[in-house]
Amino acid sequence: MKKIAIDFGTTNTVIAVWREASNAPETVRLPGLSAPGEEGLPPLVPSLLYVENGTGDGVSIGHLVRAEGYDVQGDERFFSSFKRGIAATNRPLARLIDGSSWDEARAGAVFIREVLAAVLEQEGDEIDELVLSVPIQSFERYLKWLRDEVVAAKWASRRLRVVDESTAAALGYEVRTPGELILVFDFGGGTLDVSLVRMPIAEEGSGVVLETGQSGKAERLVGDGYIEARVIAKAGRVLGGDDIDHWLLDELLVRNEVDRRDIGDAYSQLKLAAEAAKIRLSTHESAEISVFDPDTYRTYRATLTRTQFEELLDRQEFFGAIQKTVDKVLRGARAKGIYPEDIGAVLMVGGTSLIPSVRRMVRTIFGSERVAEHKPFEAVAHGALGLAVGLGVDDFLYHSYGVRHLSPITGRHEWEEIIPAGVRYPLDEPVKLVLTASRDGQEALELVIGEVEESAGGITEVMFGDRAILMVEGGLELRRVVPLNEEDGARTVAYLDPPGKAGEDRVEVSFDVDQNRTLRVTVLDLMTRKEILRSAPVVELH
Repeated sequence: MKKIAIDFGTTNTVIAVWREASNAPETVRLPGLSAPGEEGLPPLVPSLLYVENGTGDGVSIGHLVRAEGYDVQGDERFFSSFKRGIAATNRPLARLIDGSSWDEARAGAVFIREVLAAVLEQEGDEIDELVLSVPIQSFERYLKWLRDEVVAAKWASRRLRVVDESTAAALGYEVRTPGELILVFDFGGGTLDVSLVRMPIAEEGSGVVLETGQSGKAERLVGDGYIEARVIAKAGRVLGGDDIDHWLLDELLVRNEVDRRDIGDAYSQLKLAAEAAKIRLSTHESAEISVFDPDTYRTYRATLTRTQFEELLDRQEFFGAIQKTVDKVLRGARAKGIYPEDIGAVLMVGGTSLIPSVRRMVRTIFGSERVAEHKPFEAVAHGALGLAVGLGVDDFLYHSYGVRHLSPITGRHEWEEIIPAGVRYPLDEPVKLVLTASRDGQEALELVIGEVEESAGGITEVMFGDRAILMVEGGLELRRVVPLNEEDGARTVAYLDPPGKAGEDRVEVSFDVDQNRTLRVTVLDLMTRKEILRSAPVVELH
């Protein structure tokens, strides 16, 4: 029985398997899908997809897309960077391919399923646990996508674990000293996620002992219980290597005095050239770009130095965005009495973290002696596997959550905050709330849960838009709330028998969050003293 982890990235995807013989993770190479090995790089599957048969999910993925030249054809059958579109508020328009609708969500789902099929073919069908990592900022949307579109019925019998990428990365690097504070700087193709994590503490008499083997790395716990890492503070934003590729493409067009609307099918070739220049500038002082468009017989040329590249990034406020993200984490840490000098190590994760100016900036903030850069691509997948074999995580909820109900006084829907941001899970005690029947003859109560970006204490009024809800905090500040289980089939309903009467306190709802971030509800009918629902799962939180 095997445990598999997939780190689905905007640019590349990493697959790792836990090897019982060596008691360690191994990054696997998938024939035809993994890119040819380059010196110093682990096996990486390019996150690319080409639709060959739109009606039957007939596709090519990974390196095969490049090998067949599909990535430079520039037609609508080619998908790249689709991870970003999956959780975007404004998703790109769907494409009609062979009469079938394709968007980023479908492309990503088919890509993951094809990767899983290739893993099963190579490793055998005895996989008992699958671990998938997702970004911090879009956890709930990615989780919904994974459940609705990725994990088909054939995977339902296997255990699925979902972890956030930054926490997994902390566990994927070598664990140093028990209790050490580690900052994870995860900068990939689509997102920047920064997390401050306190590594496991071996408490005397707890039965949890952190041992170090001959390799110098922390190994499995000895005794009962779990090793737990604790997330102190975290922040993220949608920014990554894909943005840089587009900025470089725009710079190339400016230098060649061409408008983006006029490049036609040459777009894919130009973007690939921009990406290649970005990668080269991480190890060389200059990069030459030359792309010939056979349709227009035009050649696009440019020479870019590393200094010019860094000036381009600066004009886009790239470094300012990094600084703001790091500062947000450090502010959260200071609020808990933790200062930058207390951080023992900074772990660089993701391809964008390898850009020299990014590495230099992080070293300037934290000091070169604390920055580790030796595992930028594998840390997330390896750390996710560590969780699967017993390395637990003591995390907190990133957002606030409220429950929507119909007020019998105002006749309007209102929100009651049940869980503020920053609460650790599992909860020590359930949160209890008494709900009142809003009308005579009411036969059911719907429990709709909403996610707020930050703590929404002091809510006084709610105004509705088409899909989102604007919450007025303290009568002044507007906050956006998105229902998480409002769609048909996802709602949690408590049926009343006998029906309720307007104004009567009818049910007591107990909200709990388990170790897997699942919000569960128990509903007690105050009239009949019967439990209508018992620990029913509602939605996964973050």
